[in-house]
Amino acid sequence: MFKFAVLGALFFSVLAIPAFAQNVAGDWIGELNSGFKVRVHLEKTASGYSGHLTNPSGNETDFDQVTSDGTRLHFSIRKLDLSYDATWNDQGKVWNGSLTFQQVYALILRRAAPADLAPSEHKRPQEAAIMAGSHPYVERDVQFSNPVGHVQLAGTLSVPSGKGPFPSVVLISGTGQNTRDEDVWGHKVFLVLADAFARQGIAVLRYDKRGVGGSTGNYNAATTVDFTSDAEAAITWLKTQPEIDPHRAGVLGHSEGGIIAPAVAAKQKSVAFVVMIAGPTIRGDKLFVLQSAMTAKTYGAPDSYIAKRKIFDQTLYDAIIAAPTEIVALARAKAIVLQGVADKVVDPDEAKTLAQDDTRPWERYFLAYDPAPTLASLKIPVLALNGSLDVQVPAKEDVASAREALKGSPNATVIELPGMNHLLQEAKTGSPNEYNDIEETMSPAALKIIVDWVRMHTAPLINANP
Repeated sequence: MFKFAVLGALFFSVLAIPAFAQNVAGDWIGELNSGFKVRVHLEKTASGYSGHLTNPSGNETDFDQVTSDGTRLHFSIRKLDLSYDATWNDQGKVWNGSLTFQQVYALILRRAAPADLAPSEHKRPQEAAIMAGSHPYVERDVQFSNPVGHVQLAGTLSVPSGKGPFPSVVLISGTGQNTRDEDVWGHKVFLVLADAFARQGIAVLRYDKRGVGGSTGNYNAATTVDFTSDAEAAITWLKTQPEIDPHRAGVLGHSEGGIIAPAVAAKQKSVAFVVMIAGPTIRGDKLFVLQSAMTAKTYGAPDSYIAKRKIFDQTLYDAIIAAPTEIVALARAKAIVLQGVADKVVDPDEAKTLAQDDTRPWERYFLAYDPAPTLASLKIPVLALNGSLDVQVPAKEDVASAREALKGSPNATVIELPGMNHLLQEAKTGSPNEYNDIEETMSPAALKIIVDWVRMHTAPLINANP
């Protein structure tokens, strides 16, 4: 996300205010060409005005200065080297202004209507249909243990109606404290996936990550290795259930789960198939540099800033990866971040926690991990899906890396889905800012590709095991 402010100051006339002067107090909204939404709140004070800016994630940043004579408007946040200056357009009842952040953006602010300020109600038609309709499958809450990780994991097992044993899949969620539904911006991604699979005769196990929901353990102390261990425990338990055919049990991972799924299959040779949805196939540091750059681009950051930030990010990650201990990594990271603030590449607010965040055990492991060799070692069927608009796992680089890693496997399928984002939603820009506004949780076309592929790669075994 990016926060906006103003360079310098405007000096306003103390002469008589024209008849069309506008009272600036209240709420104002606008939108950049990139789609980045700006909301400004201004208040009259004894000495002038005060206010704050609210970004799309709901975070507020106070202005250091607000000045207006009713015909011109200026507000600023000094710690950010940015600017907004505007004049009142009485005919349009808007502020016509320019927002400056290393380059100039046109920004029109209009007075917010009550509907603009009301809590957004976002429809989730796929999930609503699942909750309201009848199900050709049964679900039950389950628990299973990971003796290696000393945790007890809680989840939901969905079993199709009819005579088993059934093919099955374990759903492995991405980064974050995800429950079994993998709730992202109010989208229950794994609920929709589980329903789609179970309706087509494929059993599904989805579970809360360690330390989340009904599962025990410490989420904050875990790395990708620990989450891989939990996923191994999940498929081991699943294959012991009487409704499940242990020879047709596979794994599906989303985002970080797309790294974990191949790792599970590499360790457990009895895993029947792997599905990767936006699963990274390039080393973690390279992924994060690309992710940061592409996300900044969707928010309208200028190319000059993005280029400098990419250099900063790679320098920081190189130092962290090379550090022999977490203490050394933290010391090196703090020095690099301090220089980044001085060079105006890093926002002072971000700098407060950046070094600490990037040297946590999870981060240090992920930055140095290259998933491609593990993926290349698999001989079982693999489906790798990426959305062309994904900015969290950029498709261009990730798809190329996946195809290279899987080039020796005749059972591998790599697909780039045009116009889809990190959740495989039909999107416009791919920015995370869009996730919440898009009604569909996952594109029906993407769901069909996934389910049909799994059915195809388990169907021969159905004939062999009636």
